[in-house]
Amino acid sequence: MYANDFNGEIEINTESQVVEFIRNRPAFNANQFIFTFEESGIPQLCAFVRDDYCVLYFLDSEQKGTFASYGDDNIRDETITFYENVHGAEVVLASTMVITVKQMTDACTEFFKTKTRPTCIKWMEL
Repeated sequence: MYANDFNGEIEINTESQVVEFIRNRPAFNANQFIFTFEESGIPQLCAFVRDDYCVLYFLDSEQKGTFASYGDDNIRDETITFYENVHGAEVVLASTMVITVKQMTDACTEFFKTKTRPTCIKWMEL
C-alpha cells in the first residue's frame, strides 16, 4: 500500500507498519495521511489527525461515491481545525465528522486488509 503524510510517501507492507505510520505527528501534534493501492489514487483513504481528533475521507470510483467519517458529535465546537502540511495550512472540518484515534486506526488497518471502504465506522455520503 502507498502511504503519504507530511514527510512524504512510503510503501507499507504489513498491518503493524500501518499502525506505526499513523502514530507520526511531526507538526502541531497533527498529520494528514493518504493511503492507496493504485497509481490512479482510487480507492483512497485520507485521514486528518490533530491531537485526539480524526476525520476520514474515502474516495472510490465515481460510480460508488465519496464518503466522510460520521462521529458521535460529542464535541462542543461546530468545527475543528486540522492541518494539510508542516507549514500550517489549515483545513476546517465539521465536528460531526470527527472520530477517535482508535476508530481511525481500526479503519486504516481494515482498508489495508480489504482495499475497500472500512465497515468499522459510520460514514456519510458527500
